[in-house]
Amino acid sequence: MKKAFLLILLTVSYLSSNAQEKNWAIGAKVGDPAGLNIRHYLSNDKNAIEVNVGVYGALWGLRSNYKNGNFDGAGFSFSGLYLWHNEMASNLKNYYGFGAQFTSRSYFVADGNGKKEIPTTGLGGVGQIGLEYYLPSSPISIFLEAGAYVELVPAILYLHPQAGIGARLNF
Repeated sequence: MKKAFLLILLTVSYLSSNAQEKNWAIGAKVGDPAGLNIRHYLSNDKNAIEVNVGVYGALWGLRSNYKNGNFDGAGFSFSGLYLWHNEMASNLKNYYGFGAQFTSRSYFVADGNGKKEIPTTGLGGVGQIGLEYYLPSSPISIFLEAGAYVELVPAILYLHPQAGIGARLNF
């Protein structure tokens, strides 16, 4: 136990030596979608690739209209984005990007016996903008982002707003 604690302490100390982004970041977001994200910063210091996986539709849109029925619950989301980021001030960056998002969720249609559950998977475009603050002398950054998912298949142009707040460990 003491060796594991010492190893964790040394790792955190090593990672804390620089507050700015490194090559990779892993984080968590509360919002819609909520979940985990992994970001790889490209060598040009202006772009990154981000992958997100999590829960979709739990914050807003929980019971929104969809096709000829309604959502009634959350689902699964997976997205990949290409990002551009710019330094605004010391330890503060903005970013924006575009990509694709895959969703899996059930919606319900009224029939003669109540509601009929219809599982569906969607694919569409996603865009986001955000602000990220890198804590001084720490590998941790805090971010706030917003955007939208526009489904192309199966419900053409179904729009779902997205936003959240989270933190990343940069290494």
